[in-house]
Amino acid sequence: MRIRRMRWSALAASLVVLTSVPTAAGMTAPAAATQTSVQHLPLGDRDLPETRTVTKVAPGVTWTRIKRGRTEDPREHWTVEVALLREEQAARELAGRLTAEGFAPVVTRVDDRPQDLPSRQPWGWRVRVGSLADQDAAARLVKDLRTAGFKPARTYFTGEDDRAHSGPWVVDVLRVSADQRKRIQARQSLDHVPGGETLAEMVQRTHAIAGINGSYGSDEEDGTFGDVAGLSVLHGELISEAVRGRSALVLPSDQHRKPSVQQLSTTMRLRAGDGAQRTLDGLNRAPGVIRSCGGPADEVPTARPRHDWLCTDTDDIIQYTGFFDGPIHKGDGTAVVLGRDGKVLEVRDHREGTVPRGDTVLAGIGSGAQWLRDHARKGSRLTVTTDIVNQDHKSLPDTAGRGADVVSGGPQLLRNGRIVVPADAEGFNYPEDPAFFDYFATHRHPRTLAGVTADGSLLLVTVDGRRPGWSEGVSFNESAAVLKSLGAVDAVNLDGGGSTAMVVNGRLVNRPSDSTGPRQVANALVIR
Repeated sequence: MRIRRMRWSALAASLVVLTSVPTAAGMTAPAAATQTSVQHLPLGDRDLPETRTVTKVAPGVTWTRIKRGRTEDPREHWTVEVALLREEQAARELAGRLTAEGFAPVVTRVDDRPQDLPSRQPWGWRVRVGSLADQDAAARLVKDLRTAGFKPARTYFTGEDDRAHSGPWVVDVLRVSADQRKRIQARQSLDHVPGGETLAEMVQRTHAIAGINGSYGSDEEDGTFGDVAGLSVLHGELISEAVRGRSALVLPSDQHRKPSVQQLSTTMRLRAGDGAQRTLDGLNRAPGVIRSCGGPADEVPTARPRHDWLCTDTDDIIQYTGFFDGPIHKGDGTAVVLGRDGKVLEVRDHREGTVPRGDTVLAGIGSGAQWLRDHARKGSRLTVTTDIVNQDHKSLPDTAGRGADVVSGGPQLLRNGRIVVPADAEGFNYPEDPAFFDYFATHRHPRTLAGVTADGSLLLVTVDGRRPGWSEGVSFNESAAVLKSLGAVDAVNLDGGGSTAMVVNGRLVNRPSDSTGPRQVANALVIR
């Protein structure tokens, strides 16, 4: 494989590469040189070196490895962030206490804020200490700060700040042409809830040729490891309820319709034979605990989306479908077994047992349990209705068993070719804590991204991060700019951080950021 190395001095240039095509025997065969019009990645200083290597994976499927930047930059260093505070006076007072204890704090104004919360006011004031050569020195400074009575937030490599510098970055791009889109599927880890697999295990098990990790997931503290924290639809079957109004990638079953990125919500209702109705709160998860909030009921502390927060609802009713494998979550409340025709087959006075094959189980707590006791009598009927609606309250086609795949994420990054990042509306801002948005959205992290081009091709992208000298990662806004430069017109952010992974031809091609290696993930987008 020959790579042509270029320095980019203009926005557009031509890149000529020789690709290699894997054969059935695992060998590679040369393919004809192709000339592609490309645009350099809008990351860092304009004149940074950038190389691209393009490999043909299958008809209509290519993998492009993009390397940009330089491995060393004397401007960057390790530091400790003590706090990001809303008011300047509070930041100055903290700096004064640090100075009195012998530290040398730096206070800087922070202006980056959610795009959907415009204002001329500063977002906050950052207090940092130290200009250190390595992470070990930063960790020692953290201990010194704690000994002195301070509560530092985290260590930072300043290359992760969202500002122009030299990188480097490593970006991997799977491009699937519009006429080959039927190759892409959403798959759940182990094909059921609960449970988890690494991306490589999922790709191997599904006999796929490539894939990326998908949605944000739940973990052990939620009680449902491997459950998607948000909307999940697999081949038309609703598996997990939405975090209300969050963005998702929609893959229609109709090949004549383009994939799309939409903000979606779920409406789910129960109707008893006596006419009583009630909201169904969730699917295939522990009652009462809602990862990232944003459900249909009044949750605590908020009914709005709030990323990675555990909200609670003491009056939940949850449906366990045939997709749930194993014992339901035990506890006080009521469990009702429904047959396929909605007939109540069994009423349990505690939440316990399994989901009988072909049936479903409704589990209620609080007033939800009381509703089931009042209206779900053995031999009566309960009707469950579900719908997925967009921002215009229009139903999403191709669900209810008609073949669509939907993989949720958030926030949206591009809409009709424009950078649109509604981070506040989609729950990536904690109103009482400006540091969360600053850290999660405006600092550079590993990211997994999905984009749709004007002709309906799909871009599945990973950006490595948290690895100084290899790749710094990208912010939300940089993610949007990268996808736009690659040709996307609509795009969404998927689960990132230590979950970011890409597998091509059986090999993990990126470098996950966790020292323990690839994480188990809830679901994935795989290319058959």
